[in-house]
Formats: sequence, structure tokens, C-alpha cells
Amino acid sequence: MTPELRKEASELQLHKRGIRINVQLHVIEANDEVRLRTSSEVEGRLIALWAVSQSAMSGERGAMYTYLQAHNLTSLLSANERTFLTQETVSDVLQQSFHDRQHAFHFLAWCAGLLDKIDLSPKPVATDKILQYFTPSDRALPLTAEIKLRRKVDIMDWSDLLYRLHWAVRHATLNDKPSPGNIDTAMVREWHQAVNWMCNYDDENNWDLVSTETTA
Repeated sequence: MTPELRKEASELQLHKRGIRINVQLHVIEANDEVRLRTSSEVEGRLIALWAVSQSAMSGERGAMYTYLQAHNLTSLLSANERTFLTQETVSDVLQQSFHDRQHAFHFLAWCAGLLDKIDLSPKPVATDKILQYFTPSDRALPLTAEIKLRRKVDIMDWSDLLYRLHWAVRHATLNDKPSPGNIDTAMVREWHQAVNWMCNYDDENNWDLVSTETTA
């Protein structure tokens, strides 16, 4: 699919959902211009997102960091993730932001083939199915053999759609309107960052700095 056709397909999806479209947004890169992350990179990022999102929900940040240390996995954390897991106290706002990382975790789990499907509906994600691969134990997490990356074309379809959907969500927020299509704002933001990381957007390797720009 050409970038132009992909843009049209995304806009049609948004139109069917009654979501505002910004026709001025540019096309994204063609498939052959994008290098997806490797299975190894995805595995490492999944472990980091699992660690911070689960500890944000449980409140056991110190125990999680100790587990990562015991298995030589702390190098997988970004600077912000490491700070979150190691500082003595965190604000409610920061706690919520890392709680929201579960959405990025879900999206990359789908990219890795650990989750059968994802969609924009409000129904809960089958988190238990993913977490079976992330049970802390006395050995490293058994992920490597389980990861089967999705086709580039499928990930690129989401990249284009999320770019346009995130613009609509931000436009609604700036105008004090509810999220369009009753879609979770945090989920859109987290999925957009995850797909941009997955597609090596701007060749940015620092998770904390991966852009989710939606300017025309």
C-alpha cells in the first residue's frame, strides 16, 4: 500500500467513527523506508514497560527493581523508568503516568505476537494472556522464543492511523471537548509512542524522547 492510500484508509476509518479529520496532515513513510525494531529490541522494551506499569499498579517499585537487578535487566530501563523505580516516593501524577504505560506494553505485546488482536474499543485487553510470559521467578523471563513480530504492513497501518487519531484527540482536549469516539486518550498517546518507537521514528533510540508529534 502506498503512503497516499494508507492515509485515505486511515481517514475513512476515522470518518466512520465520526472522528474529526485533519486533511493537512502529511503522509507517513513508505514501508520500504522504515526499519522495524528487532525481536531482541522489542523483548527488552517489553520487559521495561512490564516492570514500570506493573509496579505502578502494585506500588511495589523497590521489589521490582530488585528483581531486575538480580537478573541483570536494569540496563533495559530508560532514565525516567529507572528513576521511577528507585526513588523513595513518587507523586500521584507520576504514578498515573507509569500506570498508563500498560497501554504501550499492550501495543508492543501485539507487535510481538503475544496478543492476538488490539482495537480501539473500550473493552479490556486480555492482559492475563500477556502476563503469563512475565511472571517473576528465579530465572530470566522466557520471552525470546515466544516473540513473532507482526508484518511491517500491519504495524505501518497502525502508525498512520494513530498519527491521525492522536491529532483528533489533542484537538478535542485543546477545545475542552470529550475524547472523540469515546476513545481512551491515554491509550492513544501510549500506542502512538509505542508505534513510533517500533518504526524507529526520527531514528530515536531513547524511549523517553520518542516523539508523538501530530503537527501538519
